[in-house]
Amino acid sequence: MKLKLLLLILFLNPVHSRVQGQTEAASIYNKMMVAMQQVHSCSFILETEERIFGETKHARYIAKLQVHPYQVYAYSITPNPGAEALYLEGKNNGKILINPNKFPFINLSLSPNSMLLRKNHQYTMLQMGFSYVHELLETYHKIEGPDFMKRIKSDGDINFQNRNYHVLEINNPEYKIVTYKVLKGETVTSIAKKLHINDHIILELNPSIGDYSDVDSNDLIKVPSTFAKKIILYVDQKTFLPYVQITFDDKGLYGRVIMSSFVLNPAFGPLDFSRSNPKYHF
Repeated sequence: MKLKLLLLILFLNPVHSRVQGQTEAASIYNKMMVAMQQVHSCSFILETEERIFGETKHARYIAKLQVHPYQVYAYSITPNPGAEALYLEGKNNGKILINPNKFPFINLSLSPNSMLLRKNHQYTMLQMGFSYVHELLETYHKIEGPDFMKRIKSDGDINFQNRNYHVLEINNPEYKIVTYKVLKGETVTSIAKKLHINDHIILELNPSIGDYSDVDSNDLIKVPSTFAKKIILYVDQKTFLPYVQITFDDKGLYGRVIMSSFVLNPAFGPLDFSRSNPKYHF
C-alpha cells in the first residue's frame, strides 16, 4: 500500500509542477498584455542586435514615443552618431523626416520601408514600442486559442542590467519554411502583415527579391510558417513590460531588442515631436 502511494505521488508530482508552471506563465503573460496596453507614451534607450543577411548588426538609439497619435523621435548613438529621425502620424505624407548628419547634409523624407532606412534593420520605426508586439501576440492567441497558451512557459527569474525580470519562453516546434504564392497587388510588407510574420525575413529567404515591393502576382516565394521558432521575453517584475525581446528562427538567434532607462507615460510637450525643437538638428 505504501509503495503504491509512493508511486502515485511520484507520478503526480511532475504533472502538478507542469500545471503550476503553466498557470504561473499564463499569469505573467496576461499581466504583460494588460501592461502593454497601458503604455501611452515612453522614453528609453533602444539597443538592437539583428541578423541581416547573415551578418550581425548592432544599433543604439535614444527614443521618445507617443502611442496616440503615433509619434516617435529617435537619435542615433551608433552606428550613425548624431543622425535623427522623426515620424508624425498623418503628417509629411506618411514619411519619416531624416537628419542623416552626414553627406549630403540635408534633411530627407523617406518612406518607412525605404531600403535606405531598412537595409540594416529588421523593423520599421513604426514598430517601435509595445503596440506591434502586443498585436502580434494577441493575433496568434486568437488564431491558436488554448494551444497558444500551452506553448508559453515560465523560465524562472533573472537580474539583467540591475532590473529583476520574469522570463517567458514561447516555443513553436512546428516552425518551418513554406512556399507562398503571391496574389495580385501584394507586396512583401502586405504578405508579412497577412501572415503575421516579419517582412525582412522574406527578403533574407528570397535573395532575388530586391525590396519590399519587388514581387509579382503568381511568384512563388519562401516564407516562415510563423513569426519565430522561439521567443524569449524578459518581463519586468514591477511594470510587467517586456523590455527585452529575443527571437530565434531555424538558423538560431534572429534578433534581440533591449529597452533601458525606460520612463513610462511621461508628459511630452509640443516640442518633443517637432522639427522646431532647438535641441534637434533638422
